[in-house]
Amino acid sequence: MNEKLDEIIVESARLFRQYGVRSVSMEDIARGLGVSKKTLYQYVSNKNELVEKILDFTCQRQVELLNMVAEKGTNAIDALLEMSQLINEEMELFTPAVTFDLQKYYPEIFRKHMEQSQKFAYDAVYQNLKQGMEQGLYRKEINPEVVATLYINKIEDMHDPDFFSKNNITFEMIFETMFENHVRGIANQKGIEYFEKRKKDYQFK
Repeated sequence: MNEKLDEIIVESARLFRQYGVRSVSMEDIARGLGVSKKTLYQYVSNKNELVEKILDFTCQRQVELLNMVAEKGTNAIDALLEMSQLINEEMELFTPAVTFDLQKYYPEIFRKHMEQSQKFAYDAVYQNLKQGMEQGLYRKEINPEVVATLYINKIEDMHDPDFFSKNNITFEMIFETMFENHVRGIANQKGIEYFEKRKKDYQFK
C-alpha cells in the first residue's frame, strides 16, 4: 500500500471516529487532507471503496500486531495481555456511532470485515489457549475450541451500539472486565498468580 493511500485511510478513519461515517463526506476528507477531491478520487473511486479499504487496513494491522506478539515467544499470559492491549488500541475506530453507521449503511462491507477479523482472532485465541495449557498456566480440562468461540462471540457482542446506548459504560470498561474474566476462567492457580503480577503493567485505555 502506498504512502498517500495510507495517509488517506488514517485521516478518514480519524474523521469517521470523530463525526461518524455517514456525516463525513468525500469533500470533508479531501479538506482534512489538504487535497482536491480529484486527487482523492485517484486513490478511491467512491466512499464505499474508502470504507472497505479502511476496514481492510484495520484487519491487516491486527494480523501484523498479533503475529508480532507471537514471534516474541513470550509465555501465554504475557502474549494474551499484549495482544489484548494492542487490539483494544486498534479498536478505537469502532465507536458506537461508527459501528451503527457501518451496520446500517455498509452492511455487506461490515459483515465481510467482521467475518475476517473474527476468523483470525479465533485462531489467535485458540493457539494462545493451547500454548498456555502446554506451559502449565491454563487449566488442562478447558476445551480450546469452545472457549475461543465464546470469547470471540463476546467480542462480537461488544459491537452492538444498542448496548452502549442503554448503559453508562465505555468500550474500554467492558473490554477490560471481559478480558479479566476470560483469564480467570482459563488460568490455573499458577497462571492467576502470574497474571496478578503482570496486569498492572498493561492499561486498556
